[in-house]
Amino acid sequence: MCNQRTERCKMVNRRPEYSRRMRGDSVWAESIHLLVAILALISLIILPGIVQAQSAEIILAGYNHVPTVRTSATGVVTVTVEADTLIVEGQFRDLRGVYRSASIHYGPPDESGNRLFGLNVDLDEDRKGGMFSAEKNRFGLRPSLREALKAGNLYISVASNRHQRGEIRGQIPAVQ
Repeated sequence: MCNQRTERCKMVNRRPEYSRRMRGDSVWAESIHLLVAILALISLIILPGIVQAQSAEIILAGYNHVPTVRTSATGVVTVTVEADTLIVEGQFRDLRGVYRSASIHYGPPDESGNRLFGLNVDLDEDRKGGMFSAEKNRFGLRPSLREALKAGNLYISVASNRHQRGEIRGQIPAVQ
């Protein structure tokens, strides 16, 4: 009987150990679930504020202009949208005349439109080419501009003294 009692005592003692161990496993599992829930909540709060940048490469050429301009001038520009900022960088060369201006305009591909922003250019020595640096060409996107950008209704135009309304042009494709 004492032996049974001892066995019984061992059984009784095992149960608390077993239940403590099970409770420990249960607490660990609950901790994992809580951690996953916290990470999901953090991602819902933080990730919408982190918008991945979208970029598009644009060819600047006379045949893109309205009306078409016969020129050997060309350019390549990269337009990047980061959150609520439009960034322009790139270069152009071989204008037929001396550089006059570069700007972003509102207008669909087959129309000329109003000037929205002047672009800052670092000109080549001959003033028939130049570079757009990202640091100098950052523009805030108001809701109306974002809509125009989503619709593909913005373009870049570079003008010279021989083609004052624009010598080369490139349409900015629809960017979210």
